[in-house]
Amino acid sequence: MRGVLEQSKRLPDAGESGTKVVLVLPLYVEAGELWTLLREEPDDSPPLSFPATPFEGDDPWPTVARLVNTGLGVEPSRVLRLGELDELGGPGGFRLRACVVAVPSPEEDGSNVEAPPVRLPLSALKHPRLIEERTFEIEGQSVPFAVYHVGRHRLWGPPLDVLLRLIERLERPESGPELPVGSLN
Repeated sequence: MRGVLEQSKRLPDAGESGTKVVLVLPLYVEAGELWTLLREEPDDSPPLSFPATPFEGDDPWPTVARLVNTGLGVEPSRVLRLGELDELGGPGGFRLRACVVAVPSPEEDGSNVEAPPVRLPLSALKHPRLIEERTFEIEGQSVPFAVYHVGRHRLWGPPLDVLLRLIERLERPESGPELPVGSLN
């Protein structure tokens, strides 16, 4: 997987005006299948999210180490750095860098977060129960979004975009050979 993620692309430099945000996409293996962990955000939109925060400089990985501890409750020494997806851009120079990590199975992790994460197999996104198009008001503009209904959850916005990009990247026939993975530390 690391070889596949090494091919990520950066957007052209937008200068100092844009906000750089790192998003942590955690993966683990259960029953021979890739799963991810999302957080439920009861008062926010979208209702499911990954840990994310603005970061300074060019290297998001020190921020990733803090986020896996505070956002997922997993010690950074138990997390393996797998790589990044292509950088995404947004309004006003917004730049999102999705960093993919391997985490322990939720049963084994001994996490210290209050709310348990939402566990989602990546295969569920290939066959959602329903896909609807909704229009949301963002900064005064109507923006259409695909909303995936997966089990009892709805997934849309950046979390869905990042997961679909990961699945697309993993299914490309030109995916490179497996390379050893490195710890965040």
